[in-house]
Amino acid sequence: MVGSDSFEPKLPRILIVEDDPGMVDLMHAMLGQANSVAETVLSTYSGEEALDILRREQRAGHPVDLVLLDIMMPGMDGYEVIARVKADPNLRHTSFIVTTALDSVSSKTLGLGMGADDYLTKPFDPRELLARIDAVMRIRRSEQALRRRNEELAALVEVNRVVSSSLELDGVLEATMEGIREIVPVEAGCLVLLDEDSGELTCRQTLRPDSRRLAGRRLASGGLVERVVSTGEMELVDDVDRDPRLSGELGIGIEDIVPESVLCVPLRIRERTIGAITLINKRDGRFNDQDLELLTAMAASVAVAVENANLYTEVADFATELERSQAKLVQAEKMAGIGRLAASLAHEINNPLQGIHNSLHLSLHQGLAEDRRGEYLSMAQSEVERLIEIVQRMLDFYRPSRGGVKSADLNQVVGEVLALAQKRFQHSRIEVHTDLQPDLPEISLVPDQISQVLLNLVINAIEALPSGGDLWIKTALSDGGGDVLLSVRDNGLGMSSEQIAHLFEPFYTTKSEGTGLGLAISYGIIERHGGAIEVSSQPGEGTTFVVRLPVGLEG
Repeated sequence: MVGSDSFEPKLPRILIVEDDPGMVDLMHAMLGQANSVAETVLSTYSGEEALDILRREQRAGHPVDLVLLDIMMPGMDGYEVIARVKADPNLRHTSFIVTTALDSVSSKTLGLGMGADDYLTKPFDPRELLARIDAVMRIRRSEQALRRRNEELAALVEVNRVVSSSLELDGVLEATMEGIREIVPVEAGCLVLLDEDSGELTCRQTLRPDSRRLAGRRLASGGLVERVVSTGEMELVDDVDRDPRLSGELGIGIEDIVPESVLCVPLRIRERTIGAITLINKRDGRFNDQDLELLTAMAASVAVAVENANLYTEVADFATELERSQAKLVQAEKMAGIGRLAASLAHEINNPLQGIHNSLHLSLHQGLAEDRRGEYLSMAQSEVERLIEIVQRMLDFYRPSRGGVKSADLNQVVGEVLALAQKRFQHSRIEVHTDLQPDLPEISLVPDQISQVLLNLVINAIEALPSGGDLWIKTALSDGGGDVLLSVRDNGLGMSSEQIAHLFEPFYTTKSEGTGLGLAISYGIIERHGGAIEVSSQPGEGTTFVVRLPVGLEG
């Protein structure tokens, strides 16, 4: 059953401050004759001692609720007592009823203006005293409840702000439990989440000193928490011993606390229950409707935040996997590019190998003069160095990209790619014309990725020149100076406007062989560099690709 807010109000702790001992005794007698007026009645004869008592009781954890204060006292009078109490952050909510023999309006209004809640003119009837105490305490309890409510709502707003501003799940859960600690003081608590694949409930955060021991523990089946998650309905148990719904254990692994009252609220999002928040043993009484309302509001926000954090994690994982797959695809296309150069590269490697073989064979000839032997060995060494350079170019190109952006000279990248494809140009009877602007500014790029783009454009041009032809490679600075331009032009077969419209689509190809991924991957690489790639072509008139790369782009 849900707890009720209509509890018996706590009796006030009252301090009598009066310099007349007879009046102190009389007021003690008035309060003592009435039943259920005060929990404790303290008294003192001076304003200075009154301040000491108020501060002492506040530090001890049982503050004074109401002061019956005489105005006219020697030393520190009642007005100064009120002023000092209201200026103290720890005491400023103390209530005052001033008692005075002065019947002037100015005396009464001065006390009320300084913060007194009511006044009594001496002599006064005991019934009037009790009625005024009752009225002031009713107002005080209302103010306390309002302050408490404002504090809870402020804490709730802060929790909502924190959990809604974070996409990191552990941060959301930790902020939730810290917020609960501020709003509802309890002996223990636990936030559990449901693994929707396995159906298991796991304790993710607790309000316990040994939270690390409990964090990550799977909940036992058949407990209260599992029932709340299964039904999606909250449960509030005022008296565990007498409530048949709690015949079993809570199931959250907190064995050293005897549960007396329990509040468990589900975390629901879009008609699904994804977990629950459980609180055990409220420190200042039983759980009530207000606690339920606050925890339910918090659970709603937390459920949304948890769902968002989970979605963000899924998206981040997907993006990581997509990036990994894309890197593999880029590497596969890079290897395909090397494959398209395989015949010419094999020939280029074979030439120095043949030279090495012949030089070594001649150097081993008996009777050969030492100077000739040295000449042959020197020729072999030169061919070895040439072979190393060829292999190193290939290794530099086809090893997986490390993705490091650095400042580089585009002309140098062009030179390395043309050197790699040199034999293919010769075999295909293609004349290469270069026009590389010498004073180009360095740009931020991933060199091996731009090399891959250029090699793909070069190989495409070679394959568009089946009977040989001309290839023009040009670099320049754009008119406004904001981009470096790389142009690859051939006088080959050309393309129709329909072919151009689909040219950068994955798996689209105009050739009988090929993956159809080269230009799509090249487009993505240039786009990630903040640039653009453009194409113009006419059937039978060749094709021109222009790559734009921004100057000054930070990596």
